[in-house]
Amino acid sequence: MSSVVITGLGVVSPLGHSVAELTRRLLDGERAANGPEGGVIIDPLPLDAIPADVRARLGRSDRICRLFLAAGFLAVDDAALQLPALDAERVGLSFGTGLGCLLSNAEFYAKVVEQGPAAASPRVFAYTVSSAAAGEISIALGIHGPNATSHCGLAAGVAAIGYAVDLIRMDKADVVLAGGADANGAALVRALRDMRLLKDAAAAQPDRDSGAGIWPSEGAAVAVLERADHAQARGARELARIESYALGFEPTLSGPAPLRDGISTALRRALDGSGRAARDIGAVVTSAHGTPIDACERAALRELLPDTPERLLLAPKAGLGECFGASGALGVALAAGLLSDARPEPLDAVLVSALCYSGAVGAMVIGRAR
Repeated sequence: MSSVVITGLGVVSPLGHSVAELTRRLLDGERAANGPEGGVIIDPLPLDAIPADVRARLGRSDRICRLFLAAGFLAVDDAALQLPALDAERVGLSFGTGLGCLLSNAEFYAKVVEQGPAAASPRVFAYTVSSAAAGEISIALGIHGPNATSHCGLAAGVAAIGYAVDLIRMDKADVVLAGGADANGAALVRALRDMRLLKDAAAAQPDRDSGAGIWPSEGAAVAVLERADHAQARGARELARIESYALGFEPTLSGPAPLRDGISTALRRALDGSGRAARDIGAVVTSAHGTPIDACERAALRELLPDTPERLLLAPKAGLGECFGASGALGVALAAGLLSDARPEPLDAVLVSALCYSGAVGAMVIGRAR
C-alpha cells in the first residue's frame, strides 16, 4: 500500500495562519476573541496569499470560498508545489464542510423573501451549492483530477483528508489538496441565538461544560498529500505521514443518552490500521467543545489509551471555538505541528478525533516524517 505524506499545509485560523503559530498559541492557552455579531470572525483574512489575478475575482466570491482559496494557496506555497509541471489529470481535490453554502443561501433567500423573485441575485446563486468553493480553487489552480466535496458535519475535515488518502492509495491521483473550511456570519449567529444554542467562550469549556450549544467560529486548513515516492522524486519536504484513518457512525450522539460504541470502534480501527500500540500515541487532538458528547469521546479515548496523561488530551476548540468542517483539518495541522522537528520534544504519532452530533465519527493517526 502506498505511503501518503503531507508535504504542505495551509492554515487560516483565529489563532494564526501557519502551523507553527497555530501550534504555539494553542499550547500557550490563547483563546480567540469574539466578533461583534457573536462567535469568532477572522479579520482580516490572509487574502494576500492569493495571487493578484485570482484576487481580482474575489469580489464575487462568498466567505467560505475566500477561506478555502487562502488556505489552498498557502498549502501549495508551503509544499513548493509547481502545479503547471504536473499532470493536471493526476492532481485532485477533496474538500470537507459542515455548513457549506449556508451563509450564501441565507443571503440569497432573504432578498427573495423581502423583495420578490426579481431580486434574486445570479452572483449569490452561484454560491448556493456547497461544491462552489472546491470548484473555485480547482479553476484557480488548474486542477483537473478528482474533485469531491464531503459533508460529514463537524467531522468533514477528517473525512475529506481520509478520502484523499484513498484516492492516492487507489492510484486515482498522485497529489491531492485536501482539507476543510466553514465560515461564520450574522445569519448563523442569529439562528443559533434563536434556537438558544449560542454560547460565548466562557460557556464553552471542553470536557467541563455539558450544556447544549456552541461557540461558533470559522477557519480553513488544507494539506497537500502525495505518494511518498512522488514527493521524493520532486525533492519535496515531508512534514508528516497519514498512517491510517477510519470513519464510523454513532446514531445516539444527538439523543438524550448518547453512547460511545461507534466512537470506540472508529478510534480502534484507526489505531489498528496504523500498526501502532496505544503507548506509541504521544498526544490526542480531541473534538471536545463543551457539550454532552465530550464525555462519550473522553470515555472512548480512555478505553483505547488508558495510560495517556490528561495533559496530552488536547482540546483545540477551547481556543479556536467550533470551526465546524474546518475543525478536523485544523486538528491535522496541529498534529503536524506537534510532530515537527522544530519542537523541543517532537512526538512520534498523534491521534486526531472528530465527532458530529449527526453521528459522524472520524479518526486519523498522523506519524512523524521519516
